[in-house]
Amino acid sequence: MKNYFFTDAVIINESADNPHSHPVLTLNTRHSGDILLSTFIHEQIHWYAVQHFPRMKDAVEELKIIYPTVPVGYPNGARDEFSTYLHIIINWLELDAISVLLEKNEYEEVVDFLKKDHYRWIYNMVISDYDVIKKVLDKYEIQLGKSKGGMESDK
Repeated sequence: MKNYFFTDAVIINESADNPHSHPVLTLNTRHSGDILLSTFIHEQIHWYAVQHFPRMKDAVEELKIIYPTVPVGYPNGARDEFSTYLHIIINWLELDAISVLLEKNEYEEVVDFLKKDHYRWIYNMVISDYDVIKKVLDKYEIQLGKSKGGMESDK
């Protein structure tokens, strides 16, 4: 689990509208269990992204070539175009991490929820284009640690 911690400052705020990573990683109480774990890891990965921003930015530029048009705004994309591209990376890393941490059926339940809740296009693209995105991330050495080598593989 230590591969997924990039800040140790965390606030649980039941009145927060949305979880967010900065200035302090803040979670709300909308979710529990495995979905909360996935959200926590997602927000931690934002801290990783800041710590490795030059590589992230280079990967985003390559993703712009692969995906010349991306959605912006809820429920399919992020707040702006750059954030949508960045979330392709963040969400890929999130799903890869939970594929390591959760049993297959637990992982599948979380993914089914995420694909229908927010960043819908992004999560669906990350799942359908897992290998394409992995090649980009490998090229720029963007990895959190142990990977299963495929989100859909058996544990």
